Amino acid sequence: MKRVAVFILVVLLGMAFAQNKKEVRKPEAGEAFNQGLGLVKKQKYEEAIPKFQKALKADANFPDAQYMLGYCYKKLGDYKKAEQAYRETIKLDANFEKAYVALGYLLAQEDRKSEAISTYQAVLAKNPKNPKANFGLGKVYYDMKKYKEAMKYLEQAIEARPNYTLAYNLLGLTYKNLKKYSQAADAFNKAIKLEKKRSRKASYYYRLGETLVQSKKYKEAEAALLQAAKLSTNSTIKAGANYYLGIVYKNTGRKQTALKYFAKATKNRKWKAPAEYEIDMIKNPDKYAY
Repeated sequence: MKRVAVFILVVLLGMAFAQNKKEVRKPEAGEAFNQGLGLVKKQKYEEAIPKFQKALKADANFPDAQYMLGYCYKKLGDYKKAEQAYRETIKLDANFEKAYVALGYLLAQEDRKSEAISTYQAVLAKNPKNPKANFGLGKVYYDMKKYKEAMKYLEQAIEARPNYTLAYNLLGLTYKNLKKYSQAADAFNKAIKLEKKRSRKASYYYRLGETLVQSKKYKEAEAALLQAAKLSTNSTIKAGANYYLGIVYKNTGRKQTALKYFAKATKNRKWKAPAEYEIDMIKNPDKYAY
């Protein structure tokens, strides 16, 4: 029964048992490692670190323990030690894909983009279908505004993992920046269909609505934006949805309804100025007659 519980824990964390590795681990190394995993599951990262260090002291050639040490340091915001641990993991096991992906993510977070690209490419050279490496590389290129390159890797991430919600969302944003509005809408719709978390679903509805406004599909945009406003608890997203609903109603001849939604948008600092401008355009059209 105890072994079953430990096995479930490891599956939840996405880790493999030291005992299941081809290498035979010392009992004290495996015991400390499993204790560390239990603490990680409880988000007790500081307490987990000594357990993984103990596992490595008992067995220095233990890549899983080294990886989890890096994971804990990353969770605690110590990126320098996390990077060191991930690099040590790769030295121990050059095929440890999760360590490459984690290192690539960390480097991207530190704005070391060229190093992040090289790290993700190292994974893809071994396994071109690694979904997280493709996603990570796509995100780096997206952040660099290299949208065509981003599109390639995000599409590959989805091909490798068809239910990859985050990849659909970022691909939608990529298509949107490339002015491929129909494809962007399809990607956001897939993200909405797959996403279970209310807050994320709301943001995807908002992005879908904004995209549909830009492609002048106002009826579909209205439905998406109403859902975004209904589901979101984020004041900026809610205000953005209200602003674009105002645009929808303005462009479909419902100016009084537009004013109502623009007024709601003015309550948010980010949307206050553009919403007030739209209100003034409706109330004082002569000012804007050129």
